[in-house]
Amino acid sequence: MRRTPYLISSLLPFLLAMATAAAAQEPRSWFVEQGYVPPAGGRIVACHGYGCMRRTVLPLEEALLRQAGAIMRTGRSSPAAERQALGEVVKLYTSYLARRFGSVPDAPRSPPSLSGVSGQMDCVDEAANTTSLLLVLQDQGLLVHHEVERPQSRGVFIDGRYPHTTAIIAEKRSHAEWAVDPWAKAPGERPDILPLERWRQDS
Repeated sequence: MRRTPYLISSLLPFLLAMATAAAAQEPRSWFVEQGYVPPAGGRIVACHGYGCMRRTVLPLEEALLRQAGAIMRTGRSSPAAERQALGEVVKLYTSYLARRFGSVPDAPRSPPSLSGVSGQMDCVDEAANTTSLLLVLQDQGLLVHHEVERPQSRGVFIDGRYPHTTAIIAEKRSHAEWAVDPWAKAPGERPDILPLERWRQDS
């Protein structure tokens, strides 16, 4: 009986690691359900053309990852600081995608006339690409205060709102959920990072 506390304490790191791995699989399952490809080994399959009609395989360059790591380390003091740093990394990332697509930079808010055009991204493309980045950051140990969750949506036409999807992070301590949404911004601009409930209320 005396060994029980010791066994529990010795197993705790293993159990926590298993729980973390299971949580990471949850957003990856969203990619599979959509017919998309989750990131693996620092490589992403970036979506564009609306609804992931076009796909570009991109290895995230070492220089980009180093820069992202340096920025994320400035945000370790608090969840708010980490979200501030994350906004800067998403700015870098959207600029990087625009360069790698090699086409006209993505227009904010996805005009329907640009459906199918290389480099143009609707909200589903943006959610997939942002979630890919977040998962890479998480895999690199660069998210200290947050974990990546499945993308979420709002609007169903009958409520008078066009459907919209975003990437999601959650604070590890409070479990408060935050939308990370670059859809309304041009490449290189800071994304919207706001509480999920507030994001849900927007049109």
